[in-house]
Parts: sequence; structure tokens; C-alpha cells
Amino acid sequence: MKRIPEHIGIIPDGNRRWAVERGLAKEEGYAAGLQPGCELLRLCREAGVKEVTYYGFTVDNTKRPAAQTKAFSHACIQAVELLSKESATLRVIGNRDSKMFPRELIPYTQRQTFGATG
Repeated sequence: MKRIPEHIGIIPDGNRRWAVERGLAKEEGYAAGLQPGCELLRLCREAGVKEVTYYGFTVDNTKRPAAQTKAFSHACIQAVELLSKESATLRVIGNRDSKMFPRELIPYTQRQTFGATG
């Protein structure tokens, strides 16, 4: 009998290195990680994991060059938009008072259910 965790926390990492290894700008790596993140959510659902937490924009991310923080912020917005098209319950958490918190994500700071099963 397999033991499936009820909750998994995911810290996406390596997108900048992935981009550089392919001759791309570091900020291009963020968008490339979006679809694999959605696929991972689907795999977790299929395996019976009840809750998945993606850790996104951290204080360390705010210390990167402006082009990278802008691209990362945009990728966070895109990630939430993609996840809102999945059958999932979604809640974005973070310091909404920070100037770095994407205003587009404010509506998602209240738990919302998308799709038939959430």
C-alpha cells in the first residue's frame, strides 16, 4: 500500500539556469516553468494529493535585477491565471501591502474554487 502525502509544498527553482543553458535570457526561464507546474498539479491530483502549495515570489526574488523581477512577477500572474483554469481551489498569499505584490493577484487572495471539483 502506497502512502500519499495530503499536502506537498513546491519551490520552483532552476528556471534561470535552464534558460542560460539554452542561450536564453535568465528572465525567459520563468515563463518556461509554467506548463510543467500545471502538469505537476495534475499529477498530484491523480496521485491523490489533496493540497499543493507553490512558493513563488520571495523576498530574495525582489533583490534581483529589475528585468528579472518584472518577468518573475509576470510569470506569477500567468501561473495563477493558468491554475484558475484547472479544477482547483486557489488562494494567493503574501504581503499585499508590498509594492512588489502584483495588483492583478489581489482578487485571488480570497479562496476561490474553479472547475467542477475544486
